[in-house]
Amino acid sequence: MGSLEMAAAQVLRGPMDNWGESGTGLVGTSPITDTSTDFENDERNHNNLVGHQQGAQPYMDLSIITNEKTGDHRTLKRLAQNREAAKKSRLRKKAYVQQLENSRVKLIQLEQELQRARQQGIFIASGMAGENGYSTGGNGALVFDMEYARWLDEHQRHISDLRSALNAQMGDEDLRVLVDAIMMHYDELFRLKSIGTKSDVFHILSGMWTSPAERFFMWIGGFRSSELLKVLVAQLEPLTDQQLMGICNLQQSSQQAEDALSQGMEALQQSLAETLASACLGPSASSDNVSNYMGQMAIAMSKLSTLENFLRQADLLRQQTLQQMHRILTTRQAARALLVISDYFARLRALSSLWLARPRE
Repeated sequence: MGSLEMAAAQVLRGPMDNWGESGTGLVGTSPITDTSTDFENDERNHNNLVGHQQGAQPYMDLSIITNEKTGDHRTLKRLAQNREAAKKSRLRKKAYVQQLENSRVKLIQLEQELQRARQQGIFIASGMAGENGYSTGGNGALVFDMEYARWLDEHQRHISDLRSALNAQMGDEDLRVLVDAIMMHYDELFRLKSIGTKSDVFHILSGMWTSPAERFFMWIGGFRSSELLKVLVAQLEPLTDQQLMGICNLQQSSQQAEDALSQGMEALQQSLAETLASACLGPSASSDNVSNYMGQMAIAMSKLSTLENFLRQADLLRQQTLQQMHRILTTRQAARALLVISDYFARLRALSSLWLARPRE
C-alpha cells in the first residue's frame, strides 16, 4: 500500500506542477494509467498556442493604442480650434460693444455741442441770433448737420403717413392736408440751408451733409430741378396734355436757369483764380508788396461773398420747381410725385451704404 500511495501522489503532483508553470489551469488526467507522453505533447501544444496568442496580443494592443492616440489628438485639436474661435468671437463682441459705446459718447458730445450752440444763439432763428436768425459762429456746420438729420427723420415720418394714406385710398381732402404738410416741410429745409449758407457756405456747397451718392449728383448744393422733373414724368403717367406741356415748360425753364447759374459759377471761379494769382508777395516782402497783397485779398473776399448768392438762387430755383409741380398736378398726383422724389433720394442713400460696406481686397 505504501508504494501504491506514493505512485498516486506522484501522478497527482505532476499536473499540479505543470499548471503552476503554464498558468493555464488544471488539465484533467486519468489517475490510473500513465499518460506522461500524451500529457507532455498536449501540454507542449497548449503552451505553443498560448504563446502564439500572447505574442500576437501586443501588436493588436499597439494598433488600438495608436488609433486612440490619433483620435485624442484630433479631439484636442478640435477643442483648441473651438477655444480659439470662441476667443475671437469674444474679442469681436468686445470691439463691437466698445464701438457702440464710443458712438454713444460721440452722440452725447454732439448733443452737448448743439445745446451750447443753442444757448449761445448760434443757430436759432430768434432776435438774439442776428439778422434772419443766423450767426457766423464756428459751430454752424456741425449744427446744420444735426438740424438736417432731424429734418430728414421728420420728413421720413411725413412720407410714411402719405404712403399709408395712398394705400388706404384716402379722400382728396385728407390727402391734401398731408401733401401741404410735406411742401411746408421742404420750405423748412430751404430755410435751414439759407441759415447754414450764411454760417458756412462751403459746407453747404460741398454737400458733406448728404450721402456720397447724393453728392455725386449734386449741383450747387442740391439736386438739379430739370433732372428731377425727368424722373417724375416717367413715374406719373398718364398725364393730360395740359399737364405734360406744363411740366415740359417747367423743365425747360429750369434747365435754362441752371445753365445761367453754372456759367455764373464758372465765371466766378475764373475771376477768383485771376485775383489770387495776382496777389503774390514776390521775392521781397516790401511795404508796397504787402499793401498790394492785402488789397488783392480784399477783392478776392468780396468776390467770394457772391458765392452765397449763387447758392441761394439755386435753392430758390429748387423750391419754385417743387411749388410749380404742385400747382400743375392734382392732389393725388402730387402725393405720388412726393413719394417718387423721396424714394429716389432714399435709393441714393441706400446705394451709398452698400458702396461703403462693399468688401475691399
